[in-house]
Amino acid sequence: MSFGTPEDFMSAAPKTAVGGNTPAAAAYAADIRRAWVADAEQAPRTLQQHLGPSELGVECDRQVVGKMAALPITNHVVDPWPSIRGRALHSHAEDVFAGDNARDGLRWLTERRVTPHPDHPGTADLYDARDAAVDDHKFLGDTSMAKIRKDPPRKYRRQLYLYGLGYLRLGLPVRVVRIIAYPATAASLDGLYVHEWPFTSDGHTLLPEVAAELEDTFAETARRRAYADRLLAGELRLLDVPAHIDSNECYFCPLYRPQAGRDGGSGCPGNSGH
Repeated sequence: MSFGTPEDFMSAAPKTAVGGNTPAAAAYAADIRRAWVADAEQAPRTLQQHLGPSELGVECDRQVVGKMAALPITNHVVDPWPSIRGRALHSHAEDVFAGDNARDGLRWLTERRVTPHPDHPGTADLYDARDAAVDDHKFLGDTSMAKIRKDPPRKYRRQLYLYGLGYLRLGLPVRVVRIIAYPATAASLDGLYVHEWPFTSDGHTLLPEVAAELEDTFAETARRRAYADRLLAGELRLLDVPAHIDSNECYFCPLYRPQAGRDGGSGCPGNSGH
């Protein structure tokens, strides 16, 4: 079979791996998938332009600066299913801990808005009044679960430090911050894993290493804001901003576009070369 143009070839290429037991069923599967993807593209978290604590700790300047400048999404490779699943599980987690409060007495605060940085507020998943702890739910696949067990990414630690600071500014004590990592693709909760970091010496006074990392996060955010302002003023291109190349971060980055390294167009080539 031959095709007259590249466009003809691309239009004939299969778009997804969905299927069915008949051609009509396979076509219907594709239509069902389309509805889920269209909904995911309109989710508030997808459309939001301000960056919260969960994004300030990302190691790649280019990714964060591009988001600060509200550059258009160029990554159309990533399937939205993990984020759809994560949003659904986060919503259910709020119900789980509200139910635990109703059964056993007030212990948990869920989905509380905090402002650790004046320009970057966010919503913290969970506060444990018994332990004076700030927790964050992560619903992860096998590869990401393994990373949490071995060495959690910097962005998670900084996210928790920022949430902890936000709770201190609400007037609540915080002794420890925790990632609660759930095995989202497993058959049971048996693989649930918690990684914690000490946060203060007495519930209120930041540990020196925590204070230093928060100071560095604020300085890094200011530097990135300056890059974004220059990008918006036309003084820089996105590819002029330093990048931290990581295969997983690149693949899920909204600015990832492998072709950018070849055609000089929008987006970032990431781990495809730049």
